[in-house]
Amino acid sequence: MLRALALSVAALLTSTLALAAPASADDTVPAPAPAAAPTITVVGDSITSWFRDEPGSVSQGWWSMLAREMGASVTTLAEGGSGMNVRGNNCHGTTFGQRLGALQKVDYLIIQGGRNDMYTCTSKGVKKSLPQLQRKKGIASYLSRLGRRVDALGIPRERVLVMSPWGKADRRRGYQIQSYLRLYSNRKHEGFTYVETKTLPNSLTLDGKHPNRAGSTYLSDTVRRVIASLP
Repeated sequence: MLRALALSVAALLTSTLALAAPASADDTVPAPAPAAAPTITVVGDSITSWFRDEPGSVSQGWWSMLAREMGASVTTLAEGGSGMNVRGNNCHGTTFGQRLGALQKVDYLIIQGGRNDMYTCTSKGVKKSLPQLQRKKGIASYLSRLGRRVDALGIPRERVLVMSPWGKADRRRGYQIQSYLRLYSNRKHEGFTYVETKTLPNSLTLDGKHPNRAGSTYLSDTVRRVIASLP
């Protein structure tokens, strides 16, 4: 399900030091306008779509934690089961590529996916496994199209973050998918920023795949540190 969510930003409290003599009207310097809240869009799968903006709850998503820590507004374009090669919602939804037209200019674009890209959907809407070479080609093709789209929108490529969180389930294929994403995200190809995430242990997942609250906190903290390091 595509979903857009704007998070509110807490007002900043400012204080001023009183001078001995009041300044004349001509000497008054206008206070600087508050900085605009950063904007973030997340394209993702169930690791994004399963969760909500419910601070403090077990259902709070990693993207919600990130937005609140940064004082940002966030939009999510996510469907369970979707990826760069496969449509979501049991092959009745969209691929990441089919959501390219929904992207708008933002400060940071995060692509969270990969787990489902070992599959594709047949013309009859049935999920089937993809050969290794086709998995790789599909990922490369999507990232190339994404690059052209963000260029058209004016989003700096280094502010496109690509991440593929993985628990212990299907870990062998996880190393493969992550290696493709890392390869095609880097400077020699698309010039995106690849976010390294460690294998989530069972203590950080609900089911070996999806993060629990501690796992979401880890993902949020990891992405926030990468964003802080960007120009």
